[in-house]
Amino acid sequence: MLQRLNILLAARPRTAEAWLARMARPDAGAHDQAALTAWLRADPDHLRQYEQAKADQAALEPLRSVFADDLATLRRSPRPSMTRRTLLAPGLAASAVAIAAVVVLPSMLKDQGRLYEAASGRITDIALEDGSRMTLDAGSAVRVALRDDARRATLERGAAYFEVAHNAARPFQVAVGDRRVIVTGTKFVTALTEDGAEVSLLQGRVAVGSRDATARDALANALILSPGERADFTPGKPGIRKTTADVDTATAWRKRRLVFQDAPLSVVLAAVARYSDHPLVLTDPALGRMRVTMVLPLEGEDAIEDRLTALLPIRMTPSPDGARRIVRAD
Repeated sequence: MLQRLNILLAARPRTAEAWLARMARPDAGAHDQAALTAWLRADPDHLRQYEQAKADQAALEPLRSVFADDLATLRRSPRPSMTRRTLLAPGLAASAVAIAAVVVLPSMLKDQGRLYEAASGRITDIALEDGSRMTLDAGSAVRVALRDDARRATLERGAAYFEVAHNAARPFQVAVGDRRVIVTGTKFVTALTEDGAEVSLLQGRVAVGSRDATARDALANALILSPGERADFTPGKPGIRKTTADVDTATAWRKRRLVFQDAPLSVVLAAVARYSDHPLVLTDPALGRMRVTMVLPLEGEDAIEDRLTALLPIRMTPSPDGARRIVRAD
């Protein structure tokens, strides 16, 4: 028994959520309980973390039937091919508290729905029939299908802010790539970047989980986000990172400005391109790696270009095909 306990301790889970998953296994026994007890005694904060994880898992219980139905449908259906990276975001409510679950799954089946698009340079507010509201960043697109039993949306490109009307009987699902969020009512903002996707939570609670064959396992290791926290991930790759969200930066575009903190110039130009009628072309990859910190008011294409060239060591030159070529200033 001592040898078995030593093995368990050497390979023991490192988080409260992982311990919950282990103890929920059918083969969990006295050895596992002894290892858990040792972990709880190792740090005074471990008990608090474990109790919080149990409370969070209990709050997700209403989602299990929703996940079970969707997972059964996905297992019966062929996996659709992915042609682009997309994003997601949201929350869900177990009672008065809004909670959402982001689960790594094969791409949600594309329901027929309405495609909402924001034109280049135009931030667009949209009121949905269920009482929810979305704001699309310039050049963004979201497909929405509202049904009697569910509300589904897919962020196809760009960024979007959601205020989801509460309806526990009709969960609101937002999909991006191989992840999704189920929500009954909350506020959040999502964005696709060159590096992946991000979800910033303004109101409610979000549980970020990893893919598994069953609803129970899909939620067992959920990562809980609270307001002011952010999830970052790359579609098609494992792992979801939790960081502190800069909500003002994440939602700055809604106030017609872009905020960048130590961002590569390539990321800056990708964001600016949504407000330009002309493609922006970097001629030097090394120039794209230049780090940039700036606030960029969205006051029209010419004003944006003037501010960029005034603050950064770059020039924009027009080309015959209508693009703007970005070169290093002399």
